[in-house]
Amino acid sequence: MAQRPPPTPMLQAFVSAAQTGSFARAAAGLNLTASAISHQISGLEEWWGVQLFERHSRGVKLTDAGQALLPVTAGFFNELDAVLHSLNLSTPQPLYFSCTSSLCSTWLTPRLHGSHAEASFNLDLVLTSTDNLGAHQYDVAVVMGYGDYPEHHVELLMRDGVFPVCSPEFVRANGDIALEDIARHSLIHRVDDQVCPGWDGWFAFQGMAPVPSHHGPRFADSSQAISLAVKGGGIALGRTALVYDALKEGSLLALNCPVMMSPAAYYIICRNGRQSEPDIARLFAWLKATADEFVGEVREQCPQICS
Repeated sequence: MAQRPPPTPMLQAFVSAAQTGSFARAAAGLNLTASAISHQISGLEEWWGVQLFERHSRGVKLTDAGQALLPVTAGFFNELDAVLHSLNLSTPQPLYFSCTSSLCSTWLTPRLHGSHAEASFNLDLVLTSTDNLGAHQYDVAVVMGYGDYPEHHVELLMRDGVFPVCSPEFVRANGDIALEDIARHSLIHRVDDQVCPGWDGWFAFQGMAPVPSHHGPRFADSSQAISLAVKGGGIALGRTALVYDALKEGSLLALNCPVMMSPAAYYIICRNGRQSEPDIARLFAWLKATADEFVGEVREQCPQICS
């Protein structure tokens, strides 16, 4: 009797970890956490009854069983993608476009809204806002990471500066906030800072000791943390693309501190070989042109948040 196939997320985690040699890099590629990747791999090893990886402090290495199973598993995804694409060529299909949640709500959606009025844009898009890329169908995706996305065509979209922000009401209630005073206030945290810089990294960049205990709220999504800052709930770490519109509108203020460049950046990705398809090429071009225009505006209007 044939064995029931394992869930697709387990297979995706296996292929990505094998191709990158690291659970952390696989996590960045799939917009998951390293612990989630480890959980998926452990589940797959239990499912198949074999050890797939040797775990080391510097990464992971495929076992003999893993090496035997990788070509079959990776080939499944490649063949499935190719067949589905060929079946869809006969009738017009929308372009499935995925974007990391925080960037989608604060930067992408307002700019897409304006562009849909332009005849030159003319793209039929289905937009998904997600931080779990493997859970959704996509033709093009904007992700945050380090540019290591096996089996994908990858282009840099833009980089972010990282700096503390709060509402004007928070400043009025607490007075001017100097760099050395920030740790004394309510800090708004993200739950997972593997890709997005957190307060510990930011304080280290400033040459300061980290906050002894992470007092203050925690959020899984950067836009939620920024939303609380807008409401006067404390100081959040803003990233350029996520807070620029709020800075321009006056609902947020950037504190006077040296700007830290995020080690991760935003990238546009699609499956290898599909970047020359007309609609995908146009979406890539629009995204890059929009990002270039945005970066130029930031440098002109808010040079203090440019590194």
